Amino acid sequence: MGKEETRYFELMIAGIGGQGVLTIGRLLAEAGMKIYPNVLYFPVYGAAMRGGESECTVILSDEEIPSPAIHRPQAAIIMTEATFLAPIFKEFEGRVEPGGTIIIDSSIVQNKVQRDDVKTFYIPASGVAQELGSHQVANFILLGAYLEASKAVPLPVVEKTLGETMAGSRRKGLLPLNKKALRIGAELMANYKG
Repeated sequence: MGKEETRYFELMIAGIGGQGVLTIGRLLAEAGMKIYPNVLYFPVYGAAMRGGESECTVILSDEEIPSPAIHRPQAAIIMTEATFLAPIFKEFEGRVEPGGTIIIDSSIVQNKVQRDDVKTFYIPASGVAQELGSHQVANFILLGAYLEASKAVPLPVVEKTLGETMAGSRRKGLLPLNKKALRIGAELMANYKG
C-alpha cells in the first residue's frame, strides 16, 4: 500500500487595506486548523488602515512548514489594480509558480495576466457584491472561488468557522450575507467559462 498523498496549499492574497484581504486570509487559516496539522497565516500591511498596501500568505500543510517566505506561491487572489502597480507588488503576476492559479477581481482589475503557464480566473466579485447589496463581501466571493478551485478546505468548514468567529460580535448580523457570498463565489468558479 502506497503512502497517502501529502496535502499542501499556498495562497497569497493581495489588495489594499479595507478590502478584507487579511480577514479572508485569517478565516482560511482558522478553518484550515480544523483539518491540517500545520497552518501558517502571515499578514503584511502598511501603516495606513484603509487604502494602504495589504497582503497575506496562508499555507495549509500535512507536514511541517519550513518558512513563511514564499517566493513562488501556488495560488494568488488579486483584489485591486494597485497590486499590479505598487512597488511592493511589482511583478506579482510573475510570482505565481508555473501551473499555479491566479484569481482576479475583474470588476476592479482591468489588467490581463500575460502568462500562459498559469490558470487565470477573472471573477467579477465587486460587481456581484454590489448586486448583493454590500461591496464589503467581494472578499468572501473571491475566497469562495478559491475554495472551489483548490478544494483546500471544504466550504461547510469555512462557513462553520466564520460563524464561530462572528458569534457575539457586532458583525454577527452580516453572517448570512457573508455565507451567501462564499457560496456564490464557489458557484461562479464551478460554472466558470473563461
